[in-house]
Amino acid sequence: MNKIYAMLPCYNEEDNIVSLIDQWMLTRPGLEELGYELSVIGIDDKSTDSTADKIRSCVDRYPDNVRLHQHEVNKNLGGGVMTAFTIFKNECGPDDLVVLMDGDNTHDPKYIFSMIEKIKQGADCVIASRYQKGAEVVGVPGFREFLSNGAGVYYKLVLNVKNVKDYTCGYRVYKYEIIDKAFSEYGDAFVEKKTFACMMEVLYKLSRIGAAFDEVPFVLRYDNKEGESKMRVMKTIKDSLLTALSLRFT
Repeated sequence: MNKIYAMLPCYNEEDNIVSLIDQWMLTRPGLEELGYELSVIGIDDKSTDSTADKIRSCVDRYPDNVRLHQHEVNKNLGGGVMTAFTIFKNECGPDDLVVLMDGDNTHDPKYIFSMIEKIKQGADCVIASRYQKGAEVVGVPGFREFLSNGAGVYYKLVLNVKNVKDYTCGYRVYKYEIIDKAFSEYGDAFVEKKTFACMMEVLYKLSRIGAAFDEVPFVLRYDNKEGESKMRVMKTIKDSLLTALSLRFT
């Protein structure tokens, strides 16, 4: 049976991580029917709350399917993404898949099935997109959504990756073969950005080595998130805009 790793980078998500892992466990029978054995890995980025303990409680309940990986120092999102890819590359092989998503319970694991279908049709990376027909965004403040939509148009103009509309959503599925190729091409420089801009960086670097992309619509449920957002919106947008220029013209 092939493997599918669900990687959940998280920082101070004690109110959200258990519910997210429980939702992943509900997908297990369907994934097994498709020939995939599920492993869920919570990547705790040196949280200051009880996130790690919450993940341990899930390990106790699902010892064969859930585990905890802890950073000794805070590495921010980019560090968590690099950790996820490194674990996947070292432990998996051809035809295996890795899923990355936010650990704040705004992404529903149920979309994994439509994403796998796109993988079977030839994609190397499938994005859960806010900009495909049928997608919806629930609970995001209007001004923030306006900024996000405007930034999306900018990324499309600057980077122009084929078949991609959503450049920053962290909910994606990747094939082992394209991640292995990325490490061969970029090594430790595969993920250099530490902020949310790392998601755009990964996408563009994969496109440079020939990755095929596709998207599926999904519903972003920001209203499911407990606790305050840790994203500094204006700083994140500024960094992402500059990152797009750097990637395109450097």
